Amino acid sequence: MSAFKRHLLFGIIALVTIVAYFHSLDHPFTYLDDQEQVVKNSNIQNLNFANLKAIFSSTSVGMYQPLTTVVYAFVYALGGLSSTPFHWASLILHLLNSFMLFKLLQRLKIEEWSALVLTSIFALHPMQVESVAWISAFSNLLFTSFYLLAISAYLKYLNGQKAALWLALLFFILSCFSKATAVTLPVVLILLDRWHYGEWKWNKLVQKLPFFAVSIAFGLITINSREAAGHLSDLSVGYEWHHRIFLISDSINFYILKFVTPIQLSAFYPYPELENGWLDIGVYISMVFVLFFAWLIYRYRKDRRLIVGGLFFIITLAPTLHFIPVGNQLTTDRYIYLPMIGLLLLLAERMEKWPTLGRQIAFFLLTVVFGIGTFLRADVWENDQKIWENVLDSYPRVAQAHNNLGSYLLLQGKKQDAFEHFDQAVKLKPYYADAYNNRGNLYSQAGKSKEAMADFNKAIELRPHADAYFNRANELSSRGNLDLAIEDYTESIKLKASPDAYTNRAFAYLKLRKMSLARADLNKAIQLDKTYHPAYYLSAMEARERVNFEDACRNLRLAAQYGNKKAAKALQELCPNN
Repeated sequence: MSAFKRHLLFGIIALVTIVAYFHSLDHPFTYLDDQEQVVKNSNIQNLNFANLKAIFSSTSVGMYQPLTTVVYAFVYALGGLSSTPFHWASLILHLLNSFMLFKLLQRLKIEEWSALVLTSIFALHPMQVESVAWISAFSNLLFTSFYLLAISAYLKYLNGQKAALWLALLFFILSCFSKATAVTLPVVLILLDRWHYGEWKWNKLVQKLPFFAVSIAFGLITINSREAAGHLSDLSVGYEWHHRIFLISDSINFYILKFVTPIQLSAFYPYPELENGWLDIGVYISMVFVLFFAWLIYRYRKDRRLIVGGLFFIITLAPTLHFIPVGNQLTTDRYIYLPMIGLLLLLAERMEKWPTLGRQIAFFLLTVVFGIGTFLRADVWENDQKIWENVLDSYPRVAQAHNNLGSYLLLQGKKQDAFEHFDQAVKLKPYYADAYNNRGNLYSQAGKSKEAMADFNKAIELRPHADAYFNRANELSSRGNLDLAIEDYTESIKLKASPDAYTNRAFAYLKLRKMSLARADLNKAIQLDKTYHPAYYLSAMEARERVNFEDACRNLRLAAQYGNKKAAKALQELCPNN
């Protein structure tokens, strides 16, 4: 096949991929991490030295991914706070990853039509939609790009380009800075030795020590950041050690089955439930399939493709298999983005036994079928309501889906519908702190102070967090319990400093005539967010109390400039010459 024809056929894959995702390019930011990572992330709004330092010395949603955040900053510089450029960035990077995979398969001596079929599956498989259509999953795409570049560089090293080893190390470090899931690369390099030499080359381990050192360092950073964010789960609360073994095997089985039959996909897959100390029978059966998979790898251990493909899948999937439990779901579609390459290598071995016509038919058929599947799946990611309603269609007992759907409906002004979902979340998961906090807010808005306080107290008892302390403080303040309110605002600030917490505490201080403390808090609020108009407005009121009309008018002008309607009216009354 000529180079022109190869690239033309890849162009078909790229075109169908663009068509499949095109309608999702104007989807708005979701409230599923997009707000924290992009919308409210002040570090990406100006890529100066101070912000770069902040990016590389902090985490985002419990993950250390500074290079991903830097790319967000570049996209923001190009298109501002519009979701469309971020979606385009994800799609373009996915296409680049697909092209790099196509080239990698060719370098691994996989027949051209087979490589095209496998690349089409990777580009258009419906399970990849979560990684591409969800802006907050950009780290998944970026770390995979550098991961594939590192593999490509290492293959060049194996073919005699000695300096390429250091290039592979550089790409590996960049991959880890994008997402720590990249830490598996050193083991994959051992697999590539097996592929290249036809046998295990344990004497080559010394050259990989720098890679393992990087891997260990980023692994420790990740564990610490996850623990600090409260993302590490204690499975011993609900599961015994033997349950966890079967949960891991069920996860492996899940990805293989969904790869073969990508139906009933979901943005959230709940943990299997225990009934009288027993998991569902399917979880136990999964162990049989996993052992069979392991036996196949052992049985065909002399076949380079099968051993490398099978082990690549397991190794790259390993960080997500909850050996160290993270988060509140066992499996998720985005975790298969890179490991899918291992399954594709397994498929390549069988596909090359097909006649050429069979591979050609498979290419065009799968491109169309998966293209349609991806188009339909991408539509689900239009907004949070569609995402969580889709989850509840498949898993109606997922408390987090009810809570998140309730939060979105509340933003749409549908308070009663939101309350019903919060209430259902609490009933399904009586230890769900966020749901108690959200329901408490609605009780408070309805004037049911007693019920609101009970929910806030329960939320703080279950998991002390900034929002619950803040909301309880607001309720205490409305009751006139200012000293107790200040204590809760202080606890909220300790857990997560925010301009609204500082501003509300300042308001309580003003009521108690503690003017200097109020001024200090308002200054801190403005330092955190220079566009936070409630802080400017309250600063103006505090300045008026001190009969400092110059400061009052200056702060009113700033508050009005940033959209405070009260400030605009007060500016006319208090500062007629301004």
